[in-house]
Amino acid sequence: MLVLNNINVNINGKRILSDISFSVNHGVNVVLGPNGSGKTTLLRAIIGMVKYSGEIRVSGGVSFVPAEFSSPQMNVIDVLLSGNRKADYLHFVKELDLEKFLNREFSTLSSGEKKLVLIAKALAEGENVIMDEPLSNLDVKNRLKIMKIMKKFKKTFLITSHELDIVNYSDKIILLSEGKLVYDGSSSDLSEDLISSVYGVKIKKVEINGDIYFRPIEYSL
Repeated sequence: MLVLNNINVNINGKRILSDISFSVNHGVNVVLGPNGSGKTTLLRAIIGMVKYSGEIRVSGGVSFVPAEFSSPQMNVIDVLLSGNRKADYLHFVKELDLEKFLNREFSTLSSGEKKLVLIAKALAEGENVIMDEPLSNLDVKNRLKIMKIMKKFKKTFLITSHELDIVNYSDKIILLSEGKLVYDGSSSDLSEDLISSVYGVKIKKVEINGDIYFRPIEYSL
């Protein structure tokens, strides 16, 4: 569980986040918002990478998957074991079908394969899994795999994404605009008008067999 109360972040004299308060529990909690809205800064505040004012309370261990990362000259198995060696990495390696990569050098993997390795590592290490753009660099098959795995395991996921398709898999949506929280709730209650105004494009909300989808239909308001 994660609880944030009145989080403010200033970087180089500029206010990046203003009075952000929300709580998330087990399930898939998705932070949406256009570029520059403060999504990555929010995650970095939670894991202690940037200074903030306010209060952050966390119940259980935290793991993190960054949007960008280095490629160490290490085998995949050593990358996995570089954290908590008691964690059950093998279970999540099997879930993500990564056994064939264990003895490969991490730097030789594709961007998508590296991302899958780091996601398996995070799943093994934390009850609160923080991921910045986990679906980037993944093909359609692996994006679906990750979304289904997040629904399968009883962990608290807090992720950022530019993929609106993930809304259908989410338990909670946190919508940021210009560093401020403008929505905190379910996808079913998120309105077309609000998400359209935040992204600056016309977005249509569609419900199919009980599933919620958001689709851009115009490129200017």
